[in-house]
Amino acid sequence: MTTRLDKPAVLGGQPVRISDYPSWPIWDQHEREGLLEVLEAGGWWQGNGNVAATFAAEFAAYHGARFGMALTNGTHTLEAALAACDVGDGDEVIVPAMTFIASASAALAVNAAPVLVDIDPDTLCIDPAAAEAAITPRTRAIVAVHVAGAAADLDALTDLCARRGLKLIEDCAHAHGTFWRGRGVGSWGDFGSFSMQRSKLMTAGEGGVLICNDEELRDRAWAYADCGRVKGEWFYHHATYGSNLRMSEWQGAVLRGQLQRFPEQNRVRNENALALNAALDEIPGIRAPRRDPRMDTQGNYCFVFHYDPQEFAGLPLRRFEAALAAEGIPMGVSYPSLTDLSVFRNRNFAPRLREHAPDIDYSSLHLPRAEHAAATTVWLQHRLLLAEREDVLDVARAVARIQEHAADIVGAG
Repeated sequence: MTTRLDKPAVLGGQPVRISDYPSWPIWDQHEREGLLEVLEAGGWWQGNGNVAATFAAEFAAYHGARFGMALTNGTHTLEAALAACDVGDGDEVIVPAMTFIASASAALAVNAAPVLVDIDPDTLCIDPAAAEAAITPRTRAIVAVHVAGAAADLDALTDLCARRGLKLIEDCAHAHGTFWRGRGVGSWGDFGSFSMQRSKLMTAGEGGVLICNDEELRDRAWAYADCGRVKGEWFYHHATYGSNLRMSEWQGAVLRGQLQRFPEQNRVRNENALALNAALDEIPGIRAPRRDPRMDTQGNYCFVFHYDPQEFAGLPLRRFEAALAAEGIPMGVSYPSLTDLSVFRNRNFAPRLREHAPDIDYSSLHLPRAEHAAATTVWLQHRLLLAEREDVLDVARAVARIQEHAADIVGAG
């Protein structure tokens, strides 16, 4: 890798990147034609259309699952999964602290208590030992979040849930196309929940897919998502409580187009991520992701690496991120640890929960590995991984350039 050590852009130099990386989302005639077909068919919703349902089935098959349900978003897929697993009032759901709030708020939505636990510092995913230590007689499920597409330890988690009689919900919002020992994530637990929101690896702006292998669980989840209806019964027969969480046919049409190009995009992202890993490992103070050898491919919702400011003249993380953005690198930002969110620290659960709010003192909860990861990791947008190899390696060149001039950046205030 050739390193350019001239003045960094944040100090007035020319950015490493003059041209932008590939834009996101990507679409072509497949989405356009699919939308026109839905328009002309006149169905427009899953009640008398089959585009969204077909997409969900195809997506489930891609990940090695028997069933797929096309729902409104990745938050509702988690909620439907917990409801189908009969998780509710008085129950506890174990959730890692390094995740988007939906992984925990879905438990609140079914009147259960999220129990926050720490993470594996290498993968940023839930630590199976921490999860086991948090089990109580009230525990009903574990939510395993595959952060940035890195798979949580599915061998350990499936064994743990089998031994302790718990449901395993895989939160795969970051992990489209992640495969563990030859099988897609989402197909290992009782349910796999995927988001199709705009930033995700496949998108219709919003949307979600819930996959599973158990027909009874599938029927329970779909009843919850379809106003409590029972398959094959009269349209106005509502056997259980439910909500309307159905994906529209428009979104299904867009996502079928997205799925056609996804396998090739996943291949390119994986190869470029591995090359960038190797390049970043050459830079002191940067720790690239460590890939578990049991993971065949990684979905790479974003590219995450660890940053040590001591190797950058004490340059704070946020100023390092600003300097990297100035070089033309498309930046994301780490989630905070859930332990730092006001909704938990101040127990702001009403009106969702009043009388049955979880009896947990979140304000005193300290999960050091999740909190440290939130304060020391750099998150880059996945679209850069679709560029040509040398363009992807510009990330490492930009990091090396900032390191060479870190003292000057610190001095500039």
